[in-house]
Amino acid sequence: MCGFVGVLLDQEVQFSNEHLEEIKLANQLIRHRGPDDDGSYHDDHIALAFRRLSIIDIDGGQQPFSFGKQRYWMVFNGEIYN
Repeated sequence: MCGFVGVLLDQEVQFSNEHLEEIKLANQLIRHRGPDDDGSYHDDHIALAFRRLSIIDIDGGQQPFSFGKQRYWMVFNGEIYN
């Protein structure tokens, strides 16, 4: 099963380098959930990190997943059909 980490900060606070290192460490701590791939995204107020266990679509499926010309970002555990 894959694993993910997410943090949303108050709009008046922004991520520091220390915050980002802690999120990176948290993602390493769940490496056993998905040793095949990892990814991350952050902006001023949200950070997402993902660990992937590749079972289906081994060559694809990298996350975090973006759409809407990179306006929207998400991590999820599941499959998209159609």
